[in-house]
Amino acid sequence: MTRAGRTVAILSPDFSPSSLPSSIRARLFATHLPEFGWRPVVITTAPKFYTCPLDTDNNRLLPEDLEVIRTGALPARQMRRFGIGDVGMRSLWHHWTEIGRLCRARAIDVLLVTVPPSVPMILGRFAWERFGLPYVIDYQDPWITEVYWNKPRSERPPKWPLTYALSRLLEPPSIRRASYITGVSAGTVDGVLERYPQWQGLGSSAIPFGAEPADFNFLRQHPRRNPCFEKSDGFVHLVYAGVCIPGMYPALRCLFGGLRLLREKHPQLAARMRLHFVGTNYAASGGAKRAEPIAKEFGVADLMNETPGRVSYLDAMQLMLDATGLLIVGTDEPHYVASKVYPYALSGRPIFAIFHERSSAVEALSSIAPARIMTFGETRPAEQQTEAAATHLESLANSAGVPAYTANIPGHTARDMTGRLAHALDRVFASKVGRQE
Repeated sequence: MTRAGRTVAILSPDFSPSSLPSSIRARLFATHLPEFGWRPVVITTAPKFYTCPLDTDNNRLLPEDLEVIRTGALPARQMRRFGIGDVGMRSLWHHWTEIGRLCRARAIDVLLVTVPPSVPMILGRFAWERFGLPYVIDYQDPWITEVYWNKPRSERPPKWPLTYALSRLLEPPSIRRASYITGVSAGTVDGVLERYPQWQGLGSSAIPFGAEPADFNFLRQHPRRNPCFEKSDGFVHLVYAGVCIPGMYPALRCLFGGLRLLREKHPQLAARMRLHFVGTNYAASGGAKRAEPIAKEFGVADLMNETPGRVSYLDAMQLMLDATGLLIVGTDEPHYVASKVYPYALSGRPIFAIFHERSSAVEALSSIAPARIMTFGETRPAEQQTEAAATHLESLANSAGVPAYTANIPGHTARDMTGRLAHALDRVFASKVGRQE
């Protein structure tokens, strides 16, 4: 392992033992950055201030020598009276105080801000103004998006107008002095740059979620009982683990329409199938079901189960290992890239994915796993491809007992993706040194 000679402060309001994607991404970066000459220091929030489910086993995945600074935050119960539950907003002042303390106490070379939560990206701008500290913003989801304006009011998040106004107010000044932009897909990064053509010279890179073999090895050594089904009960268990948002409804209608056709053609085979949708709602308490109402439209709700509350990262991975096959449901936004693509592939289980034809996830998944992929677009609506979906579901159901494949992971691991981030940090650091000379 290369000795880390430069220091990057990673601002990640959610971190282990949280299982949110932002926490996992920050952990994987922090784990592998020392191999590329960067010493990470994670600034996060004390777990008692989180509202998401916690899993203490996530802490067993952290490097023993990783420095993690946990701050206070305003209590969620009190702040919800004002409509604020976001941990990034509740810990904003505490994290700004800690950034200042670090910058005064030692040399911090770059600040990396992972979003969401999105509001903390403004602290990058503050750090640049106050301490001359260059900062990188890493997007997992776009902050500004127009997608919900095109949806019925019933499909918009309750606070959507306020969230949209806040993003329009705070993203421009946050981006203005950023040294570099990274994101989980080229579409995500390009969307940011297209909003600000006056800053087209800003460096940028697409850095997808990488697969982490060590996490699966941990589970194989410490297996769990998955929270949804008994894998040896004779049913064909197909698993989708992740949130369901309105943009996924066309693909879901394609999926459940295909399931209905499959039952009409092969009722005995369909009767053995169980589709599990887990963690489909962002709400900490579980919230409303998103997939089941669509399944009811097609009369196949008896063949599926939905658990809207989030399960922990390791529970989700155990589900992958125990499943007969895995489902990926994409959105109608071309920039969408499912963070689960690489972990799904690493599980070795058969995959059926439905993506927008211009999503980078199509090429990413097809290059690493023998997945069944169907695409849709403006001229080929997802809802009109139920016949193809039925065929793929039939093939997936018949794959029970097929030995697991070995994914073509080299170049797609969490270490590989961290190498891309390190390259970006190197560029930022070199530019900083050049300005000082």
